[in-house]
Amino acid sequence: MASLFDDLLLPTNVPIPDGFNLRALRNDDFGYLELLKQLTSVGFINQLVFRKRFDAMKKAKSYYIVVLEEVQSSKIVGAATLLIEFKFIHEAGTRGRIEDVVVDERMRGKKLGGLLNQVLVEMAKTIGVYKLSLECKTELIPFYQKFGYQKNLHFLDQRFEEDSETPVKQWPKPRGDALFNEDLIPSSVKTPSEIRVRSLRPNHQDDYLKLLEQLTSVGFVSKHDFEQRFLSMKNADTYFIVVLEDVTTSKIVGAASLVVEFKYIHECGLRGRIEDVVVDEAMRGKKLGVLLNKILVEMARELGVYKLSLECKTELCPFYTKFGYKENINFMVQRFEEPTQSINTFFEI
Repeated sequence: MASLFDDLLLPTNVPIPDGFNLRALRNDDFGYLELLKQLTSVGFINQLVFRKRFDAMKKAKSYYIVVLEEVQSSKIVGAATLLIEFKFIHEAGTRGRIEDVVVDERMRGKKLGGLLNQVLVEMAKTIGVYKLSLECKTELIPFYQKFGYQKNLHFLDQRFEEDSETPVKQWPKPRGDALFNEDLIPSSVKTPSEIRVRSLRPNHQDDYLKLLEQLTSVGFVSKHDFEQRFLSMKNADTYFIVVLEDVTTSKIVGAASLVVEFKYIHECGLRGRIEDVVVDEAMRGKKLGVLLNKILVEMARELGVYKLSLECKTELCPFYTKFGYKENINFMVQRFEEPTQSINTFFEI
């Protein structure tokens, strides 16, 4: 019996009601799936597939599924996920996402949803994320505002057809020092002759970080920190950072990230997120942003995600709706004081 994470990470300052036990998900918690069915579609998952997904999450070192167990029945009656996303921005920081919050219908009205949210917020602070976000329906905005969340971006997504006959998908491992296998870059997307599409590599550090500075705060990232963050992403096997290289100068002039999230819902499905899309200011107007988006959408399809999402400002909504995205949920976020250490010790390799 293995736990997804060390229970020592659970906060001691959040009181747990008598009769309940708070702990990490374990690899024998097959009953967790029955609870998830009260939230959304789960489908058929046998114990072997459940444990394979558990192992993939544990290897990634970024999944924290908290379960609330009723002591008398030993039944899981509440659960929520804190997902940690590795970044190069904010001094190779980490951002957090709250996902799949569910309370057993028999236990609703006991404020267990609020309890789970408090637990994950405290865990996120301990881990040292600079930002914590979630998606919610409009009627839940007042609930989450009580915990410090604010709505300040638009959340857009698009769904792809799911193939129920397809097993849990595996993709080719990266070759050499590439972050991902470049065979995954779609050949169907037409690329200008002066642009080369590649995977991010460690020797791209200077160019890539300078490019990211045109998007947001990067701060100081040492060579060691960059390599450690790169290695954590590569080991997770769910980060696909595409860079556009000027053929003449070999300079990186555009970049975007596809982050794939392992799920138990949708028959151990995969969810994709597009992050950190940026084009060098000297190259804007050449439709390189369109090129990056087309590449990542096709890659997401090939990898087999059931949903692809992104966050954007109001003025960018018309741009992204051209590619099939729709706004159908609210994006809530809160920011924390950023830790001074550049790579959090929870993620040392």
